[in-house]
Amino acid sequence: MSLIGSRTAILILKLSPLILPFVVLFCGGVFLTVCQSLGIFTPLPHTGGILAAYNIILSDPSFFASFGFSLGVALTSAAGSVAAGTFLAYRVWQLPKALAGAALMYKIPLILPHIAVAFVVLIFWSQSGILSSLAYHLGLIQSMPDFPNVLYSGWGLGMILAYTLKGTPFAMLLILALLVRFDVRQIQTAAMLGASKRCIFFSIVLPRLAPAMHTSFIILFLYSFGAFDIPYILSESRPGMLSLHVFDLYFKHDLARRPEAMAILTLMFCFAVLFIIAYSKTVTHLENGVRKL
Repeated sequence: MSLIGSRTAILILKLSPLILPFVVLFCGGVFLTVCQSLGIFTPLPHTGGILAAYNIILSDPSFFASFGFSLGVALTSAAGSVAAGTFLAYRVWQLPKALAGAALMYKIPLILPHIAVAFVVLIFWSQSGILSSLAYHLGLIQSMPDFPNVLYSGWGLGMILAYTLKGTPFAMLLILALLVRFDVRQIQTAAMLGASKRCIFFSIVLPRLAPAMHTSFIILFLYSFGAFDIPYILSESRPGMLSLHVFDLYFKHDLARRPEAMAILTLMFCFAVLFIIAYSKTVTHLENGVRKL
């Protein structure tokens, strides 16, 4: 064996504690999902063709309704989380050192499970929740149905609130990691030259924060698009999130329909990969255009 080959073997051996779980759990799970979506390794003998599950799913209008609904919820909540996280991180970074310790309370939602955040939103925003009771005691509403049905209005507002509440501290964490290394003298120089606060933020600070903003947006979008816990508490029935559609097909229907659940998961995985590629290329193209200008 050559010297390069032996070094590669040693490197793989050292990384095996990380590579082995990835290959067995992630790659094995993806392989089994794709196989079952094609009718292979299914609990019952598959009688349809190899693409029968995909034909059923892609000819069902409710699948596209759920896909559009999931896409809207994920895009809105991820964009809202990144925008709020960027603004709040910038404000926290500007705080005096005496208040910097108190600002760490923004990390509290990070340690809460997603399902706990869903219940927090439910307790505050439901028609029998805290805000409804407060509005009643202030004389703003006369009865419980007078309070707006925010959570189950058909627009996914409850899930957007929960994902934004959970995702904003995550975006702040990534963005503050860049801000602590930011040279404040650039801001001081721009201010001395007469630049406004708005101009300083959008022309100097925001371009430096772009890598963390893109990373947090992709992570939050993909999680919101495929997550199950918050939609299980706050999602409407129709159109429901795709994750709930998969849950129903997998656990509440006949075993013969399991390939359809696996086909949806495969399509969601392919969409996630294509989204990352398209988003990365778009961002790279835009950044190259800015540099040329």
